[in-house]
Amino acid sequence: MLKLFNIKNIHIEISSKCTLKCPRCPRTEIKPEELNQEISFKEFQQSFTVSFLSNVEKIIFCGDIGDPIYATEFLDIVRYIKENSNVSLTIVTNGSYKTPEWWKELGQLLTQHDQVTFSVDGWNQETNEKYRVNCNFDSIIAGAKSLRVSSKVSMVWSMIYFNFNFDTNHIQALAKEIGFNYIDFVKSSKFDGRYLINGVDDLKPLDPNFTAKNLQYEKNRLPLDPLPISWSTQVNRNAHPWARCLRYEKEMFVSVNGLVSPCPWFNTKYQENKFIEKHHLKMNIKTRTLEEILSDPLWDEFLDDLNTNPLEICIIKCQQCQ
Repeated sequence: MLKLFNIKNIHIEISSKCTLKCPRCPRTEIKPEELNQEISFKEFQQSFTVSFLSNVEKIIFCGDIGDPIYATEFLDIVRYIKENSNVSLTIVTNGSYKTPEWWKELGQLLTQHDQVTFSVDGWNQETNEKYRVNCNFDSIIAGAKSLRVSSKVSMVWSMIYFNFNFDTNHIQALAKEIGFNYIDFVKSSKFDGRYLINGVDDLKPLDPNFTAKNLQYEKNRLPLDPLPISWSTQVNRNAHPWARCLRYEKEMFVSVNGLVSPCPWFNTKYQENKFIEKHHLKMNIKTRTLEEILSDPLWDEFLDDLNTNPLEICIIKCQQCQ
């Protein structure tokens, strides 16, 4: 398997279903054709065999245009992974509309080596739905409490700074009460530009210190365990001139339609990608095995072209952040 891919850490979009209508999510902004699909349990087993999973350390279930918890067979997939490997799981979700019983069942499958991140930007229904449109805050809190009681899994409350939540005292208090281990405070770059209405971005924080620079999100993590409070800023950096996937700093990404990419940014719907247009049938777990995809010489072609003819998304997300 080529060094282009780090199969130790794999990011999988298991579902493009979502109950929310967040205004700056690609499912809302550009309405891609892959909406409301999922990778079935059978498709997952065929691609991620027990033998393949023996080489994997971590799987991240996080949607690009959807949310993993809405995959019909998500619990079956999690159970299969945990019963047949030592892979740790990271699950990122908005957390709405699942029952406490569902969260209890998930929690019983997970261990202290796994992590569940709840992406919640407010401290009640009114504040959270300012961005997380169509959320159900009561079900989020009930689910988080059920997960906490049923599991030792690491729990993260992740919030994006907007103009309505920069005072985080309410969120910190609620997260501590429930038993979250961390809060991630995320600075987004999705402000101004096309989001301006009559020259104003209604969601942008007034203080520029709460927005990200250079199209790279920034994240501050606050531990809530009984440990000394310490902050760590995690900003996407790049030691190689670009294409950091070559340095194993990006996860291999499998999209909901089966497309295999070097990293989660590679297949963004906001930029054209000639490589994907040309080779998409060869890069798909629904038409080939993962072993065939990862050993295909087509990636040599990509690498040969990488430093002289970078993709637009590579320039935006990697090259400019040296």
